[in-house]
Parts: sequence; C-alpha cells; structure tokens
Amino acid sequence: MKQTFITKTLLFEYFAGRLTALQCSMIEHWAKDLHNEEFFYECLHEWELTRPMYEADVVQAIEQFKSKPTLHVSPEQSIDNAVPNRPRRWQNWTWGLTAASFLLIAFFVLQRYHEHIFVKTFTTQFGQTKALVLEDGSKVTLNANSSLTVPQFGFGSTTRTVFLKGEADFSVIHTKDNKRFIVQTGSSFHVEVLGTEFTVLARGEQSKVILTRGKVNIQYKNTNQNQRPTLLTMRPGELASVNTNGQISVKKVAHPENYSAWKQNRYVFDNTGLAEIVTLLRDNYGLEAKIADKELHAFTFSGSFQAHNANELLQALSEILSISIS
Repeated sequence: MKQTFITKTLLFEYFAGRLTALQCSMIEHWAKDLHNEEFFYECLHEWELTRPMYEADVVQAIEQFKSKPTLHVSPEQSIDNAVPNRPRRWQNWTWGLTAASFLLIAFFVLQRYHEHIFVKTFTTQFGQTKALVLEDGSKVTLNANSSLTVPQFGFGSTTRTVFLKGEADFSVIHTKDNKRFIVQTGSSFHVEVLGTEFTVLARGEQSKVILTRGKVNIQYKNTNQNQRPTLLTMRPGELASVNTNGQISVKKVAHPENYSAWKQNRYVFDNTGLAEIVTLLRDNYGLEAKIADKELHAFTFSGSFQAHNANELLQALSEILSISIS
C-alpha cells in the first residue's frame, strides 16, 4: 500500500468530525493496521483529556419529561395501528447494498486520489531543477528527474518527515522544540537531522548522503541480516554510500559542496569514470548512452565546467576527453 501521512493534527480533526467522508474512510482503513493502532489511541486519549465530557442535568431532564404531552390511544384504535410500520425486509437489503456500494466506490477513490488528500508532491522533469521553501522554513533544491512528497497537514508542527525519490539538497531549519527532520527514501535507509545542510541521492542502485554542515544520523538496514536497522552518525565533510545490500561505507571528501554544484548548473568531477557519466546522463537527462570503446570504461578524469543542458554537457566532455560523441 502506498505510504500515507497521518498526523496528530489530522486525527484531532477526525475526532472532532471536521473531515470529509473520503478522509474519514482513509483514516479508518489506516487505523486497522496494527502498526498504527497504538498511535491512533494515544491521540484519541490526548484529544479526550482536553475535552471534558458533557455533564447531564438530571433534574432538568425529569422536569422536561413531565412537561411532555401524554399519548392516548382510543379503544377503537388497534395496537397494530398504534405501532409504526416496520420496514420490509427487501428495503433493508436495498439500504445494505447501497451502503456497501458506496464504501466500495469510496475505497477505490481513496486508493487513486489519496496522495491529493493527505500529501503534496513536488516533481522535476529531465534537465530541470526546482527550489522549494517548506512550511517550517527549510529550503530544498530538487535535482532533475526527482520528486519530494510532503504531508498536507501538520508539517512543521506535528511532523517533519518527507519522502524523496531522486536527488535533493537540503538546508534544514532548527526548531525551538528540536523537532527532527527525516528524509525517507525508497531504498534501505533514511536520514534524520535537527538542523543542517546535506545532499541526498536515492536513485535505483545509487544511495548517497553528503554532509556539508551540521550533523545527521543515517538509519539503514542490511538486507543480508535479520536485525534491527543500524544507526550511523555523520560528520561534516563525510560521504556515506549505501549499496543494494544495505552495506554502508563512509569516506572523507575535501569539498562536500561540489556534490551539490548542480544547483548552479556546474559539474565537478574528481577521478570520475565514464560509467558514472553514463549514469548521470540517464538519470538527469533521460539519455541512454553507450561506450563503444571498451578501453574507455576504465578511463577517469577530473575537471569542472558549466552546462545548462545535455548538449552543452556532451560538448564539454567531447572537448575535455578528445573523444567523438554521436
């Protein structure tokens, strides 16, 4: 099932009866999951404590009952006429089928449109970057062919969890209550931070975190071991890479800011192989490239240049490497 962002604020609105029918159905479906049940009842308990129950005025209720007119049934009136007609059995079946049909339709609608109800997603196309400012003041720059999903309700107050596909650079604002900022990815790790600057890459077989300033925790799971996720704390200037098996490696880099140079349409290569360039062309520009000469697979180079589109990048590579690109 797709991930659904249910926050305390949204649940409070649900308990107060201020949500739409679609939102209510989605929450009730979400609450059936045993992993969500504890959080649901914790919020319900907190909501009830802040809203004392109504105290009935017994004396007033008795007086109101006594003041109501008494219903008299004449002897000529039969008991069957005094009792309201009960609905026929076929009418009950009709109502049941109608309710079941509505719930079934509502379920399929929620499955299709739940992202528009509970979350909002920012996307970029090939060759495009996008700068965002989140509700808590944090800044995000999305690289090409990427998406960032953010909760519609309660972001910055009850949660600061986002979901990233692709690559993005983050500048996270520190909050007074030290609320954690979490970047979840589709791979086997997520990044947890209080306030810092870092870049996350999560594309298929590539998963990297480059820390420019501050401190972040990476929680990752090794798929070859049946154990709880491992926590790694990164320091400024470190690059952490996670492979497809969940194994992580960390190395120190001299200029971590170079890994987010794409924000200024600048490319910095440091002993970079042509295979990595092929991956970059595919992920950022949607181009499928092949290296015809096998000897070039082992070739690496270093350099820095600007390129605003794929053609400029290919032309620069052709001139620097003295190779023919067609």
